[in-house]
Parts: sequence; C-alpha cells; structure tokens
Amino acid sequence: MGSLRVALVHPFSWPEVRRGGERLLHDLAWYLQSAGHHVEVVTAATGEPVTEEVDGVVFRRLRLPRPAVLERRGLGPIDTFGAPALLALARRRYDVVHSLTPTGAIAGRLSGHRPVYTVLGHPAAEDFALRRGSLALFRAGVRAAAATVALSRSAASRVEQHTGHAPEVIPPGVRLDRFTPDLAARRGPVRVLFASDASEIRKGVHVAMAAVVRLRRRGVDARLVLAGPGDPRWALTGVGAGASPVLARVDPLAVAGLGADGEAALEATEQVEADSSAMPELYRSATVTVLPSWQEAFGLVLAESLACGTPVACADDGGMLEVVDTPEVGRTAPFGDPDALADAIAGAAELAADPATPARCAAHARRWGWAESVGPAYVDLYRRVVRR
Repeated sequence: MGSLRVALVHPFSWPEVRRGGERLLHDLAWYLQSAGHHVEVVTAATGEPVTEEVDGVVFRRLRLPRPAVLERRGLGPIDTFGAPALLALARRRYDVVHSLTPTGAIAGRLSGHRPVYTVLGHPAAEDFALRRGSLALFRAGVRAAAATVALSRSAASRVEQHTGHAPEVIPPGVRLDRFTPDLAARRGPVRVLFASDASEIRKGVHVAMAAVVRLRRRGVDARLVLAGPGDPRWALTGVGAGASPVLARVDPLAVAGLGADGEAALEATEQVEADSSAMPELYRSATVTVLPSWQEAFGLVLAESLACGTPVACADDGGMLEVVDTPEVGRTAPFGDPDALADAIAGAAELAADPATPARCAAHARRWGWAESVGPAYVDLYRRVVRR
C-alpha cells in the first residue's frame, strides 16, 4: 500500500490555539506530509472560510455555525463542528478521517469514510456529569470510529470504563529534531518553568505558585517562569463559592486562593511571551519543568522538557505517571499539595545539578519521538483500518 490520503478533523488548530490537542494535530500533519502522505486539515475558520496550503498541508478552514439556540444550551465548537465537517468530508474521498472530537468521528462515518478517533482527555465521570448528554455523545463517537486511540494507558482505562471499548494507546509525539538537549548540568538559581495554560484551573498554576513561595521560605533562590497562555492572577483570590463541588473536594486551594501568599507568589513569578519556536530554549534554560495537573491524559510539556535535558516535577495523577516512571528524570507529588510539590521541585533541582541527568532525560524522551515511534504507529493504525 502506497501513500495515504488522510483528513485530520478538529475545530481548533495551531498556532491560533496552543494546547496539547492542537499540537498533536499540527505535528501529526507535519509527520504525515514529511513521510509522503497527502494530508488535509479540516478545521474552523477564525475569520472568513478559506482553503490554503501551509508547508505542503492543505487546510480547509470552515465557517463554524453557532446559532443562538445552541449557545444557550451551552454547546460549543466541540459539539457543533461535526455539521460543517460532515459537508466538507462528503465532497471528498480519503483513506482515513482522523478526528480529535466525537462529532468529527461521527461525521467521518456518516460521510462514508473510515474514522479514527483520538480521545484527547482523561475521561472522568464528574466531567460528564457537568454537561447533559456529553457521555452519550462520547460513546457515540467511540462507536462510530473504526479505531479509537487514547494518549496513555491511564486514559485508555477510563475510555474502557465509560464505553466498554478498549482503545489503542498512542502517546503524543515529541519533535526530537527541534527539542534537542543541553547536556550541561543546571546549577545556580532554580528556574521553575510552567509551560501550560495558566488560566485553566486543572493545570494547577496556583499549586506551582504556592510551592515556589514555600521553596523561597526555605531559603531556595527559586523563580516561577510562565511560558504558556492565560492569566494566573485568578489564583490570588481563588474561584470562590462558584466552584463545582468536584473542584471544591479535590482542590481546596483553587477555591480559596493563595490568600496571604498571593503577593509573595506574584513577586516570585514572571510571565514571558513565547511562541512555539521559543519553547525548546525555554526548556533548556529551566532548572525544572513543573506540571501539577489533575486528570492529565499524558503531559506533553513533561516529555518535551525531558527531550531538552531538563528534569520535571508533576502531580502523581493520570498519564503523567507514565511519563515520569523513574526517579532518574523527575519527582511527583499528590495533586493539590503545595508543600509536597515544593519537595518534588527541590528533588528535581537536585537531579538537574547532576551532570549525568540531562543525558538520562533526553534518552528517556526518545520513546516519544515522532519519526522514531509515534508517527509510524499512527501510519500502521491507518493501514490496518484501511484493510478492514
């Protein structure tokens, strides 16, 4: 079997939206195109609809319908993009339609294609409980797909729990041609890099801020560097009484805020403007990369940091434990515990000072190389789907 015609379907695309799913779509398109396959990205337009070619990949940017009645019901692009995607997919023929949302998988099936559905998150019962009909839609997407993919074994177990279907596991990939290591030990002041969205409560920037305050009180010259999108200042006062019951139970700090530690946290935090091209050097210049997330399906920033030779500290939750599965490359802490996270960051900083650590981290990250393993795994899956 020769080259494949693949449509990648997602309402959001890189760099307009900078999250893990959009990075996965962007890098998968890059890999497929570089491997000689024909790739089209079917996504929503930020302005007028347009079809354009970017670095050999065709982008079909569609108008996203957002009728007022749908908005009043709390439906967003994840729910509504299936309709315009269906019309676009029905006009063309592909070997595989690969969607990152359930409605895209359904659109792929209804348009007469073989859909692959990658579940981006770490499906939890409490998440489905917040939105009526979301579990039924998720199950419908899995049923429509010829193959379903989860980003980690932990996420796969959640998918099977909610759908009865055991998905394949293909983790996100790392561009090892870009995320190259600095093999020098990291000594001196402790620069703690947070490269995720600071406005998304689940990512835990508030826990990272509180942990750095605790490190400084121990006499550690530590500073938190925010290189992702979002404003962290919500963490000073917290989200208050409007928090969901689930959040209040698992993360009291997010509800109450940093309180008296708020001013000290701001003094110890800096936010830098960083596009994707700047990230490798930011990882290399950090002492430790931190990701104190809850319900993380994988933790791509951890893998990218390791590829750059920088150890990590993260929550001992979800798929992150499959990234940091040895103490030689990082430390973990219970989610929502800033004292434990401070200990984890201190332990990772000790690792960073060891001259042998950068090479260990980089070797550990090779398992997620796009060209080395992740890209070929997706192509193998596509070919198996085509042969069915």
